[in-house]
Amino acid sequence: MTGNKKDIRFIKLINSKTNESIKICPELGGTVSSIKLGKDLFQILDNDSENDLLNNPLFKGRFLFPFNDRIPDGIYYFKGRKYQLFINSPEDKSAIHGFIYNKEVEVLEQTENSIVMFWRTGRDQIQGYPFDISLKTEIKLQNKGVTISFIVINEGNIPTPFALGWHSYFKTDPSSTLQAVYPYYFEIDENFLAIGDGVLLTGSKFDFTRGASFTDFFLDHTFKAPENGISILINKDYSVKIEQKNFDYTQLFVPPDRKSIAIEPITSKPNSFNADKVLVLEPGEEYCASVAINLI
Repeated sequence: MTGNKKDIRFIKLINSKTNESIKICPELGGTVSSIKLGKDLFQILDNDSENDLLNNPLFKGRFLFPFNDRIPDGIYYFKGRKYQLFINSPEDKSAIHGFIYNKEVEVLEQTENSIVMFWRTGRDQIQGYPFDISLKTEIKLQNKGVTISFIVINEGNIPTPFALGWHSYFKTDPSSTLQAVYPYYFEIDENFLAIGDGVLLTGSKFDFTRGASFTDFFLDHTFKAPENGISILINKDYSVKIEQKNFDYTQLFVPPDRKSIAIEPITSKPNSFNADKVLVLEPGEEYCASVAINLI
């Protein structure tokens, strides 16, 4: 899905004291292809093999910018004008997951255990998105954890719509449970788009307040971000805490092989540019967000 084949360059950040590591691909938008944490160096992410990265069937590890999830038919309206995005998901005729996922990002800074990357839409000719907006991504590796920080800046001179997310898939096993206080979730239509005003979780199969299994039912839904920003995945061998800040929603998805769960911090519901509350940056304005992953 990412176009012509090319050599893939990886950057590996390493904690020299613990050998914990994270592997990143600048040629594919800064895709996070591996995170190994803890004294046993658990591989916590379920991502494509290096040979499969270019095929990109499920956008594993990709950053989603300047919109997350899908926009049906690639059509959106902003300030009374209609825009037509490039259709990169011909199966359902939609534009999905933004543009950065297969673009090369600039590495601004790099140390043994950190990296800062930068990409700006105004440097590319992007069909249906004539806005100049940038994303600076900083990834830091700590003991038993990783923090990813984002700064979005409107580099242009007109108001600009945007959304942001990370398509992170975490490895699971048959005993895995999820614990999080999501206030509500959204029902979905035939295109898997969130609809309605939200459904309270209490008593539903999506109630993860006290921890619950998710391995035996369909899950591809948008949830309001957890009240404390924290989702906890409990596996047989280890548990991981995912803490999101300034991401108003969490998309939960269990792929058909049921070997992982995508716990995606996102700023907007799917179809973000056509949503009731579109995130807009005025010229020069910025938006900051972060996600931290830690073993517990």
